[in-house]
Amino acid sequence: MTRSQQLMQTAERLVREVHDAHTGSENEVRKTYGGLCHEFPVMVRTCGLCQAVAFSLDKAGNNDKPREKAHELLLRHVACILGVERNGLGEHIQELSTVDYMLATRKIVSAWLFFKRFAVSILKVKDARPAKEGG
Repeated sequence: MTRSQQLMQTAERLVREVHDAHTGSENEVRKTYGGLCHEFPVMVRTCGLCQAVAFSLDKAGNNDKPREKAHELLLRHVACILGVERNGLGEHIQELSTVDYMLATRKIVSAWLFFKRFAVSILKVKDARPAKEGG
């Protein structure tokens, strides 16, 4: 299996888990997460992986609100793609060598193409608007 196929398979599994776990009153989490799937690769390209992850770390807060839960899910999924523990994600990215940082960035951007597609097909979120709504 190619790296691209593995990333696609992982992205589909993780997005389906979000879909299945966040129904009914949790639907806002699903919509916000879907919007973040569209927004996150743009943030990575614009300001870098460190700042994009730091942004979500800040927004994840204590997971009380749907927006915070969505950011926490995103962080867990970034950690999964990079093969690290969620609690050590920020430190892991900060400690990467330049070459490894570039590889991690490339891997995340490649993976998030699939997350973005599955946000549309599985979560029915077509753009980043749900991630921007609400504050």
